[in-house]
Amino acid sequence: MNQPADGGLAPLFDLAVRRGDSQAAAELAAQSGEDSLTLEWTRQALLSHLRSGLRDAGEIRNAAEFLQEIEVIQRRRQARRIADHRSQLTGFRAFLTNLRGVSRAERPYVVTDRLCRDLGFRKSVYSPATTSGWSPTTIAIHPELEDSFAPLRRAVAALSLPPGAAPREEEVFRSGRGIAVDPIDIYRNTYRPLVELSRPRGYLAVPVVAAGRVTALLHADHDDAEVDESDMITLQTAAAVCALTAEQETLRSAITTRGHRVTEQMTAILSALAELEQSQLSLTEALGTEADRPGCASGAVGISHCAALTVREHEVFEFVAHGTPNADIAGALFVSEGTVKSHVQRIYRKLGVATRAEAAVLYRTLHRPGQETCRGSHDRQ
Repeated sequence: MNQPADGGLAPLFDLAVRRGDSQAAAELAAQSGEDSLTLEWTRQALLSHLRSGLRDAGEIRNAAEFLQEIEVIQRRRQARRIADHRSQLTGFRAFLTNLRGVSRAERPYVVTDRLCRDLGFRKSVYSPATTSGWSPTTIAIHPELEDSFAPLRRAVAALSLPPGAAPREEEVFRSGRGIAVDPIDIYRNTYRPLVELSRPRGYLAVPVVAAGRVTALLHADHDDAEVDESDMITLQTAAAVCALTAEQETLRSAITTRGHRVTEQMTAILSALAELEQSQLSLTEALGTEADRPGCASGAVGISHCAALTVREHEVFEFVAHGTPNADIAGALFVSEGTVKSHVQRIYRKLGVATRAEAAVLYRTLHRPGQETCRGSHDRQ
């Protein structure tokens, strides 16, 4: 945070305590109320002054009265901080509720909006990682300040940061560690045009680290008030919630995809079992016999095994022999094309043929005039 400039505070301190200048005391008290480090510097200076063995009653009275005022300011700041913590706990519940179930596309808008509405910040920016680094895409501004920062909103909407434009933020992406920027340091190593439109009294930049890599950057500030350690904890917690939400979304997507694959595999298995049951194929037929293997005469094997064909296989055999494509056979028999392919493979195996042409020749041989047909032999069984 900002270190108080002793050279600037010391003259005010001397005027307020040594000379009893009420205007100087009021100015120093006002600065102490705005800046915690100035408050602590003033408090320690007063304690040191009282311990130094002052002999001037006026200085002792001025220092003691001013110390009482500083103590009141400190208690007020502590009470405000406690209230802020309580408000933040309530805010985090709302933050979690509003982020639950939000899509990836909507998440930047919800995150920035709730940082301002639920978690006490006045401006917040969401910057996803890009192939070249990072670039702000979404900004939320507290409703009380909306009219004052319209140019900032337009700038973020049209902004595309080139590499090297904001070294400080790029280091956050590389290191994965958040930063708190002091008011006197806001223009160093950052994108100056954006900071000039925002005009914060310091700001925070925290990475969103999901699945081991920085996926986005969160900026937040209080506009006219400095950020402190509790603000850093708040923003880091918000970033962790964002990361957890993204990881859960990825996990759900993977589970859903795997579930679809398992369903498809189970459907295929059930279909195959149904086809086997319909074909009434025996184990011996499934394994094949010597006659089914290459080297046997197709005609003899075909005649001897023709009777082993089922009624449905006879129908398919006839279609195949007449050159009917599998798709047309499937349509004629009201079955799937995959079922037809299974029937064809079993017919080939039972008849000892390897091609549709061989099946056609065998069919014509078995159906020559005077030849007992394959279907006739089967029908008498």
